[in-house]
Amino acid sequence: MKTRVYLILLILDCFYSQSNAQFFPIDTFKLNNAYRELINNSNTLDRQKKFFDLFPSTWMEYIMTYQFVPNDKYDLSMYNIAAEHVSALGNRVTLIPDTIYCNKLINISINAFYDADAPNYLKALLHTKMWDLNKADVFFQILKKLSKANQIKFWQFYWSSENPKPKSEYDRLYKLMADVYPEEIKLMKVGFENFNGQSEFSVNYPYLEKEYMSQKPR
Repeated sequence: MKTRVYLILLILDCFYSQSNAQFFPIDTFKLNNAYRELINNSNTLDRQKKFFDLFPSTWMEYIMTYQFVPNDKYDLSMYNIAAEHVSALGNRVTLIPDTIYCNKLINISINAFYDADAPNYLKALLHTKMWDLNKADVFFQILKKLSKANQIKFWQFYWSSENPKPKSEYDRLYKLMADVYPEEIKLMKVGFENFNGQSEFSVNYPYLEKEYMSQKPR
């Protein structure tokens, strides 16, 4: 009887382990193939659109794809290629219309949290694209259609930093957009005043991180 119970528990444990195997919310095989095709010849709309469409569209998709998990059994292949993928999103999909492009960046950024690596790559891309005057206007057009809560979530991530950043970028956006988007600028100000220089990196996996560090040689 005890043997039967043990076998049943063993089978259940194996089933549970398999059901909790690492999961990516997007098709990483197709995404990586699209990336390789894109960097070999990015001057085609079909290749740009394929990579752009396969790239994560929400924060949850993005971070589950490119996050770092402090566990030796975790597959970090997507984490290791995150910077290259984000760079391609920034520089190699030039034929995607600005409205579609900026809308995707905003969707990913809502609910995003400040952290190193993949979150920081995305935040850097946002700042780069916001310096493009045409795209900046498109960003504000899209933000205007969102709820105040989601606008603040976007600006929270956009301005998050541990150390205060120069106010020059904020002043530039304020000067450019205040007359056309007065309500949106007010929400941008809330984000800047509350998160610039006042954010800290998250501790996402405290148990795993403690265990991971304890196993490292000293």
